[in-house]
Amino acid sequence: MFKHRRVRTAVVFVVAWVVLTGAERWAESAEWPNAVLQGLLWAAVVTAAWWFADWTRAGSPQPRHLEEHRGER
Repeated sequence: MFKHRRVRTAVVFVVAWVVLTGAERWAESAEWPNAVLQGLLWAAVVTAAWWFADWTRAGSPQPRHLEEHRGER
């Protein structure tokens, strides 16, 4: 979807923060300041896990442009 990992990571972080803050606010009945901080904490955990999976490619094959040039060394 987005070409650069930094942009993808930032989007995941912001979306996770909004969703998890809402979950803390309404599902857990936390006050707004606490909900924002708890949402921030959980968003960091989710983003770190997502970043690691993206970094290791979660078992997906190499991009085509790398496979095409593999034997040219």
